[in-house]
Amino acid sequence: MMTSNLETVLVRVMASLGLMLTACTSNGGDTAGVTDSGTGESSESSETGTQSTTDTTVTPTSTSGESVSGTGTSTSTSEPTTETDSETQGVDPTETSTTTTDGTATDGTTTTDGTTTTEGTTTSSTTDTTTDTSSTTDAPPDCVPTELVEVSCDNIDNDCDDNIDNVDVGNDGICDCLNIGILGDSGFAPSSNFEAWLEDQGSAVTRTKLLNNPGVVTPAFLANYDLVLVDRIERPLSADEAAALEAFVKDDGRGMITLIGYNFDNLNPAPERDRANTALAPFGLAYQGGYFGNQVIPTFDQSHPISMGVSDVNFAGGIQPVDMENQGTSEVFATVMASNAGIAHQTDMEGGRVVVWGDEWITFDSDWQGYADVQKFWVNMFSWAKPKDFCGAPQ
Repeated sequence: MMTSNLETVLVRVMASLGLMLTACTSNGGDTAGVTDSGTGESSESSETGTQSTTDTTVTPTSTSGESVSGTGTSTSTSEPTTETDSETQGVDPTETSTTTTDGTATDGTTTTDGTTTTEGTTTSSTTDTTTDTSSTTDAPPDCVPTELVEVSCDNIDNDCDDNIDNVDVGNDGICDCLNIGILGDSGFAPSSNFEAWLEDQGSAVTRTKLLNNPGVVTPAFLANYDLVLVDRIERPLSADEAAALEAFVKDDGRGMITLIGYNFDNLNPAPERDRANTALAPFGLAYQGGYFGNQVIPTFDQSHPISMGVSDVNFAGGIQPVDMENQGTSEVFATVMASNAGIAHQTDMEGGRVVVWGDEWITFDSDWQGYADVQKFWVNMFSWAKPKDFCGAPQ
């Protein structure tokens, strides 16, 4: 009986001790911590009793430790069922990576062991931004003067004053370099004063009669002249001659002046009017009607360059000039008895110019001696009808 009671007491004591051990744990289990001596850091395991150690600095070896768990009556020790031994070759975060870059290229080779090295061999990103502000111009100047004052008639601006062949030795307003061709014969009265005056101004003047001289007006013939004066032509121009004269003015930019009123056909204006119109037809211009005016002074438009400063000029038995087709721009610069006495015609496309005067007395010596403004009138007509880029600045 004593033995039975003693055994009962011992059982109860052991049970009490077990209850006490159980109360010592907060959640029914005790957690053991293991410190990794390699890093000085400790990590506690979870309630399951598995102890793990993690190297947060990525050391070569990571080991999971033991876990111990116990109950009130027994103690058990379990070895970890899995051991992880992983080795990572990486970058130590406690060190500063060193990067070396050769500024010329990349060969694509990278070594990772905490240090990254980039070595280039082929690609260049260098830009030369140096600007040479010193410039040397080898081109010659636009114009090199060869004459202090222009004296040569060579279609060159020799004195570099932006005027071509602007030679006027006598200061009379007539370009000394102008080559004038006169087509046809003179009128019934002497005109030596007119022709001598032209030659005295330095201009080259050549008269070519058309009678018994068929086909003389050609492009090659006209190439010798800057301006053509159609005087008393003794025959009509042929179609080829008219075409050559048209190209001379419209395409080459040359000038033409026409006269009429010679009355060599027994007071019949038709023959000379028709002959003169063969020269004017390509421009849409014509002489029209019969003779009019008898020793009268025309009314001049003082605003036009041709008639500016001109008032005392004779008009005797002329024929009215008209613009029939409006091919270009025509301006009436003088009138007689409310009819046209003179037309200034600018061809289309900035071609040459045509002056159509309705009389011929301005060539006669009598008018040169008896009227004050005949010479001025001729100067104005030549200046307006001549090539625009010749004998002076372009107009």
